[in-house]
Amino acid sequence: MKNIPYFSIPAVLFVMACGIFLSFFPDKVEAQLALHYSWYSPRGYTWMDFITGLGEGPMFVLVIIVYAFQNAWWRAGEFVAAGILSSSLVQLLKKLVFAPSPRPMGIIQWSQTQLATDLELPFQFAFPSGHTTTAFVFFTLIALHWRRPAIQVFAAFCAMAVAVSRVYLMAHWITDVMAGAVLGMSIALVVTTVSKRLQKKPLTQK
Repeated sequence: MKNIPYFSIPAVLFVMACGIFLSFFPDKVEAQLALHYSWYSPRGYTWMDFITGLGEGPMFVLVIIVYAFQNAWWRAGEFVAAGILSSSLVQLLKKLVFAPSPRPMGIIQWSQTQLATDLELPFQFAFPSGHTTTAFVFFTLIALHWRRPAIQVFAAFCAMAVAVSRVYLMAHWITDVMAGAVLGMSIALVVTTVSKRLQKKPLTQK
């Protein structure tokens, strides 16, 4: 990550800030509600619901199509591989390793929040945050492919915004998005490292 400092430094500081914030709250429910009451509004919910879409699959499809038209097959392949790896790993962790892993609204009473009563929110399979993982995979790859400082900063901002949106929407705990951020960056680095080695490997002569 040292070759994309304008992305990695804000991203790492974000994860550290989350950890520091949690250190002031011995109970994760208390931490969640403290944030909820400090920033929630119906209009904010609408915006955050839009932002969380940046952590979904269509973003990958769009970039893969663009790279395909440019004949940038290795870069397109990195997005394909990273997308498959991240979705598979997240589901494995959610459904098998950490199941059932209740989400905030699986523990917090609806009356304790300011949420509208007609919202439909998931109650389990919280850890790690899939949207956050996807966002950090996607935007880490963007930063690695387009290393201009402005793009790196923008990519970091978008990835962190998705993570914040998941907590804002009461879909995930802070620890879920912290794990998703670390997992997403790690997957992107592994995929690009393997890709570079494969590109340097000479073709076997028959």
